[in-house]
Amino acid sequence: MKITIAGYGFVGKAMEAYLKECSITPKIVDPEYYRILGKDLTCGLKISDTDADGVIICVSTPQAETGECNMSNVFDVLNDTDPDTPVLIKSTISIEGWKQIIELFPSHTISFSPEFLRAKTAIEDMLNTKTIYIGGGHYYFWERVLNRPDKVIKIKHAHPRDLILAKYFRNSFLATKVAFFNQVYDLCKAAEVDHEAVIPLITDDHRIGDSHSRVTSERGFGGHCFPKDTQAILKTAQDFEIDLSLIREAIHYNNNIRKGDT
Repeated sequence: MKITIAGYGFVGKAMEAYLKECSITPKIVDPEYYRILGKDLTCGLKISDTDADGVIICVSTPQAETGECNMSNVFDVLNDTDPDTPVLIKSTISIEGWKQIIELFPSHTISFSPEFLRAKTAIEDMLNTKTIYIGGGHYYFWERVLNRPDKVIKIKHAHPRDLILAKYFRNSFLATKVAFFNQVYDLCKAAEVDHEAVIPLITDDHRIGDSHSRVTSERGFGGHCFPKDTQAILKTAQDFEIDLSLIREAIHYNNNIRKGDT
């Protein structure tokens, strides 16, 4: 099985490690990465050079100036991929982006699989994953590719739009949870109460849990995913004339404390 990974950021590296556990050594297409390392590309600069049986897209989808997900890197890969080659998108995309993909690439067979990885521990997270979600075409092809001989992986099928929104709302919930515990900190500080004593008493409730409850010196949420994903889902909601007020306020509060205004 010849699989090519397009994009070699933390998602691409995690997918490479995972595929090796599936007895597949993928080819990597990421010219910028190889230029930085000063290495020669053995697989060519383009997807079309790799003679792949399947392509996994892991390129970046940064936040555009207007807040939505910038899909240009995904489009570049699809433009260079043979329509007969199955494609699995692991990059974060919006439902607007999925609609564009269907309209611009009607001859391609494309699946979407959201990743739920932390940038700092992406490889570890991917290798320890228990469930993979896939939506779109060639579902059974990708199920065969991602099947690990050493571990039972549950693969769930859903519509790509469902998976896209689930990815955004998971991250938005966790970002809002970070904001919540920063507000716990604010009140504790004002009341001269030790927040490090209070927070564990809250998170002891198993319905709440202690993930994303730590208040850092930087305050609020930052990193690679939470800021752009919360903005992207907010922009999607605005396009449908829906006000996601909880997420909007979490973003507003976060922007203030990250600037040191609160």
